[in-house]
Amino acid sequence: MAGVATKATIYKLLRRFWQRGQKPNALLPDFKNSGAPGKSRAASGTTKVGRSRLYGDGSGIKVTVDVERIFRVSIEKHLLTQKKLQTTVAYRRFRDLFAQYHPEVLPEDFPTLRQFRYFYNREYKKPQRLLESTNPGIYKKDIRPLTSTATAHVLGPGSRYEIDATIADIYLVADDDRSKIIGRPTLYIVIDVFSRMIAGFYIGFDNPSYVVAMQAVAIACTEKVTSCKSLGIDITPDEWPCVGLPDVILADRGEMMSHQVDALIKGFNLRVESAPPRRGDAKGIVESCFRTLQAEFKPYVPGVVTGNRVKKHGERDYRLDAVMTITDFAQIMLKTILFRNNYHVMDKYDRDADLPADIPSIPIHLWNWGMQHRVGSLRQVDSEQLRIALLPRQKVSISQYGANMWGIYYSCPEFLREGWLLRSPDIQRSQKLEAAYNPGSADTIYLFPQPGSRTYWTCTLTDRSRQFRGLTFWQAWELQAQQKHNMANARLDEDAKRRELDAFIKEKTTSAIRATPATKESGQKRITQIRGNKKEAREAEQLQRVSPANEVKDKVLAPVIPLREAEEDYSLPSYVPDLFGDQDGEPE
Repeated sequence: MAGVATKATIYKLLRRFWQRGQKPNALLPDFKNSGAPGKSRAASGTTKVGRSRLYGDGSGIKVTVDVERIFRVSIEKHLLTQKKLQTTVAYRRFRDLFAQYHPEVLPEDFPTLRQFRYFYNREYKKPQRLLESTNPGIYKKDIRPLTSTATAHVLGPGSRYEIDATIADIYLVADDDRSKIIGRPTLYIVIDVFSRMIAGFYIGFDNPSYVVAMQAVAIACTEKVTSCKSLGIDITPDEWPCVGLPDVILADRGEMMSHQVDALIKGFNLRVESAPPRRGDAKGIVESCFRTLQAEFKPYVPGVVTGNRVKKHGERDYRLDAVMTITDFAQIMLKTILFRNNYHVMDKYDRDADLPADIPSIPIHLWNWGMQHRVGSLRQVDSEQLRIALLPRQKVSISQYGANMWGIYYSCPEFLREGWLLRSPDIQRSQKLEAAYNPGSADTIYLFPQPGSRTYWTCTLTDRSRQFRGLTFWQAWELQAQQKHNMANARLDEDAKRRELDAFIKEKTTSAIRATPATKESGQKRITQIRGNKKEAREAEQLQRVSPANEVKDKVLAPVIPLREAEEDYSLPSYVPDLFGDQDGEPE
């Protein structure tokens, strides 16, 4: 009957009431002793606890420490890996392993899938499962928690520039022939982290490399009016005020992990940072900029990359829709950059506490405010000095023919002044010098006579390498490779003909030795006869040359009538002043 309690229960409650302060709450149960947060309890005995099985044979088995150990082995091998299996497949692998360790247990008494899943969900939390089953690079790039922003780690405009390249999602045609499809262009972007101002760019068909990246950096550090005018767009300096060297440039390892960038670091005190491999999130600002820039033209321009390259049967290939030239595309991208710099409102820009509320989150306004209240101004440098410092460099050797770079010879007036072109073994020439070169022109290089200095000599091609005038270095390398290929084939023919010549000489030598008769005359007498024998041979040769002339002596020759009284002398001169003159630049 409800409400009835035994005498023992009443005595226990009374004792608890008196011992615990004679308060109503003294009769509450000891909840502190119930449960075990974070701990697992093991039931005593060997019989499986819980509801009995209603369907199927067998009564199941209790999950002991040994069973949990096999659970862990199966889970960590099949579920906590990058090649994660389904839970049902992992459970089947567990049954195979369990049967090896416990052959005495009947299959119907094996631990069930429900027990396997319960243990997996209880012991392995979701963050741990995600961490173990995801590629470390993908986890760091896309999943790891973000504790700060890129803007919070810069002081103002020019504190850090990010640079990166992508292959634009559009196919272009040639400027001179719009029916000729060229391919997808390369797009380089240099962006300021603080203001999100796009400071520099490159649009062309060269593959991403140090050389192309430095072209974008050169535009980012110099005035933009001339570059925009070359594309047919007129701007004022106030519309694009990013002029000067930044403090830090963040780029990919492939572009900046090179000795070529050492000249930029040492010459202009510029720090270069490299992002870890396969970590696009390290340059998240410039990476997201590519998406926003290309989103402007994609809805309107034909030839845009859509989906996979392989199309369904009967579907038109988007590459055949290309109508935009590289000039048109460059103008579109430049207009898009100008719009983004001067008018684009950034909704998700994280503003600093001292940024006034009346300053809109537009790159040009953030740049101007930061220049006034943060860093002041960027470092100004000579544009020509910067251009040469950004050019790639190569070791050159100096000889009497000039500076040798890839088998191409250069010279300059300074070589004559230093006496490096004199052909004497006593001349001491500097070796292991560096020279900067523009890959787009093989006519000129810039030699640095002092290592670590910005002083350079402008060297031009010598006549010895005149075949490379007007070519790019890529064309020069291609021409050299073709010449080496042809020369290698010619040497094969030379070797074959040389072997024929050697065989002919040996045969003639053997025949001569056999045809020479034995003589009893002394060697001294034979030597004294050499002069007379040579005279007889010379007279016989002269007689042989005169004989053909005697055959026509009876013929009557027509008289020669001169047209002028004094014939002009058209014969070659015996002395050419240019070949032996003392002027500078004489042929070698």
